[in-house]
Amino acid sequence: MANGIGIDDTFVMLAAWRRTSVKLSVPERMGHMMSEAAVSITITSLTDMISFWIGILSPFPSVQIFCAYSGFAVCFTYLWHITFFAGCMAVSGHCEFKNLHAIFGYKVLPESVAIKGT
Repeated sequence: MANGIGIDDTFVMLAAWRRTSVKLSVPERMGHMMSEAAVSITITSLTDMISFWIGILSPFPSVQIFCAYSGFAVCFTYLWHITFFAGCMAVSGHCEFKNLHAIFGYKVLPESVAIKGT
């Protein structure tokens, strides 16, 4: 359940990254991306966590267990996005800046040069 809830954070971060200028350095792009995306991610994660943790007050043990685990899963997903996933985006940004292939890491032509050559 928490993976379906937290996956929107990934799209929020990617959309914020794409709105930054490619002419900025990677640290500047990361700063702009995180300043834009972090507010949205924090608000949605907090409301999800609070909602699940309120569910712990339910009289049904199965609902209590589900809500407890889901609340902590949302908390973990939030921390994962602002630490590990943001780090992965920084590495990807450096590859983009250096025109390296996203998977194999070898040098590729910039898109503008590759389109002119065809």
